[in-house]
Amino acid sequence: MTSLLDPVVIPGEAEFQLPGDGILAPSSGDVPQSFDSACTVCGASRVEGQDWCLECGTAFAAQRGIPGVQTVALAGAFTLLMAGGAVAAGVAAINDTLPPRKTEVKVVAQTAEVVAEDAAVVPLEDPVPSDVVPFEDAVPFDSGSTPVPVPAPEPTPEPVDPVIALGADAASLYDPEGNATSYNEPEKAVGEKATPSWFVATAPGVTPGVTDPMNVGLNVDLGGKKTLTQLTLTTVTPGFTVTVLGTTTTDPPQSVDDPAWRELGQAVSVDSISTGGSDKAGDKTLLLSLGGQSKKYRNVVLWFTAPPSAGPKVRISQLKFYD
Repeated sequence: MTSLLDPVVIPGEAEFQLPGDGILAPSSGDVPQSFDSACTVCGASRVEGQDWCLECGTAFAAQRGIPGVQTVALAGAFTLLMAGGAVAAGVAAINDTLPPRKTEVKVVAQTAEVVAEDAAVVPLEDPVPSDVVPFEDAVPFDSGSTPVPVPAPEPTPEPVDPVIALGADAASLYDPEGNATSYNEPEKAVGEKATPSWFVATAPGVTPGVTDPMNVGLNVDLGGKKTLTQLTLTTVTPGFTVTVLGTTTTDPPQSVDDPAWRELGQAVSVDSISTGGSDKAGDKTLLLSLGGQSKKYRNVVLWFTAPPSAGPKVRISQLKFYD
């Protein structure tokens, strides 16, 4: 059994012995504390009173010591020594266990810098696809409230004029029987203008009151074999009869009875009597169908038989053939 007179033993410290008379001798000062001058972990230096290492954050163990006593009564000394010994033992036990090291993690933002391996082959900007419509040519978005203008379609080209082009020397007088008494330049019949007109005249009949046929004509060389569908002519001498003949020969036969001629159409009383819509009286124009001939012809003759109402003189202001 431990008594108050038994010595107090503190771990790690020298055993404290009371004097024989039980009275502590006065001391000139406190017992200096023990002091370690370096960190046991990283070796960094420390100063007195420093509890934590400034380099690695290690906690230093608290220093232990027994304060000096100037004058203590014997009874009080025993009591204080026992209480102090218990407290000192607890503090020593706590200080012997070092606190866990506090680790501070610092996150430093870094910006990655992309460097091209070969600047010569790396494009400075993304290429634009070839099928992307330029902004200025793009059609604006339509929400439905405003109609988007639609470009007008290109006009359809008009069909080629089916009129057969004739040269200035295409027309000539056709008079195999020598019946013409007067005529002017045949080229005036096929010119672009309707005036002045071409004319041909024959002698009046030998029998009074009897109209003799004119039997004279106008030949037109088409310049090559052409397919003929119709003709138009303008006249100021109504009432005559005309028969249209065609041949494939380069030179026109010198008789209207030659089998080389083929009749293509006929009109009686031109511009004097209406003939079923193809010829309207008084309009000075004749539209004569040539039967939609599929055969091609080189020369065409307008053969005049019955003379105009005013006498044996026919005038043709303009003549056109259609392919």
